[in-house]
Amino acid sequence: MVRRVALTFALFAALVATARAQNVQTDPLQCWWRTSAGAVRVGEPFTVVLTCAVLESDAATVVVDQSRLEPSVVQFAPFEVLGGSHGADLRTDLRRFFQYEYRLRLIAENLFGRDAALPETKLSYRVQSKVGQNTSLQGRDQSYVLPAQSVRVLSLVPGDASDIRDTPAETFSDLDQRAFRANLLVVIGGVLLVLAGLVALLALVRLFARYRKPAATSDRLIGDATILRGVGRELTAVRRQRENDGWSPELAGRALAALRIAATYAVGRRVGHLPAIPQSPQSAAGNPESTEPGRLVLRAGWLRGKRISVSGAITRQTVADELARAAASSGARRTAFLESLEQALSALTIAQYGRETAMDDAALDRALADGVGVLRRMKIEQMWFLKRLAAWRAGRALDNRAWSR
Repeated sequence: MVRRVALTFALFAALVATARAQNVQTDPLQCWWRTSAGAVRVGEPFTVVLTCAVLESDAATVVVDQSRLEPSVVQFAPFEVLGGSHGADLRTDLRRFFQYEYRLRLIAENLFGRDAALPETKLSYRVQSKVGQNTSLQGRDQSYVLPAQSVRVLSLVPGDASDIRDTPAETFSDLDQRAFRANLLVVIGGVLLVLAGLVALLALVRLFARYRKPAATSDRLIGDATILRGVGRELTAVRRQRENDGWSPELAGRALAALRIAATYAVGRRVGHLPAIPQSPQSAAGNPESTEPGRLVLRAGWLRGKRISVSGAITRQTVADELARAAASSGARRTAFLESLEQALSALTIAQYGRETAMDDAALDRALADGVGVLRRMKIEQMWFLKRLAAWRAGRALDNRAWSR
């Protein structure tokens, strides 16, 4: 019984192996051609595509020598190979497909009106049969002849032609499309030319306005924020020296110069500034940001910028006049602010220019504190959005005054 089962199994395995061998031998490799044109003229480029399907399964694999099909190696006389490419392989369960694309042209004098065939091309391949998990059996080398493919070569002129002439391929529709495209490009070019002229005119106007600017108006040498920061540093230095050495007429003059600059912003006037007097090497080394009598010297620009002398022309009487106008139109907060500013200017002015030699330390300390408060408020009011808001309010007030008349 066991012998019969073994004999039956061996017979079945032999039949399966025979069937696989027959499948491999009958259809291991298939190739076919495809051309971009069935008929061409002499010298006209066209495309030829070669596609092959090879067997690739678990039982057997066909290995094809594809080196002879590379576009740089293959020859198809009488056709001239202009170039080509090799596409990526595609795979199915039992087949692997590879494809080559060639660009050809025909240069010959004796093939007009005839069929030109691609030359016979042979491919070498062998079959690898798998006999174990990691073992395969190499078959013998075999040859496959590519199928025949012909291309019709057209005559340059018909047989009944009396002369050689070139017939244009353009139609009326082609001419109309070209005319429309040309007109569209002309319109676009004209619009771009007008825009370029406007931009050039605008640039010339701005350039002319820049060089024709009146001599009386000059660019600011230093910004408001830089000036207020310098005033803050000066008042801090005055406070530090007062704590160390006490008040003196010179120290009161420094505080007065800084407070006048802050007061100038408080009453809405412009601060005076101009290039400072050049320093001597000794003073520059000791204090690069020094003071001049009645002025504050600051630096503007990156790193070691220019030295700018800043001053304010506000006195106690100027603040008193502004206080009189504010008492009629402004609120109590503005009035109290101007009163503290007037008292601070008065105390510092008396300390510097008065005849009394004794210093009123309490009054000067209070004036210095009021000056710091004025400076803090001016830093807030000089922010750009608050300046815009103040200008808008001033414009509204002017409009209301005009309408009230």
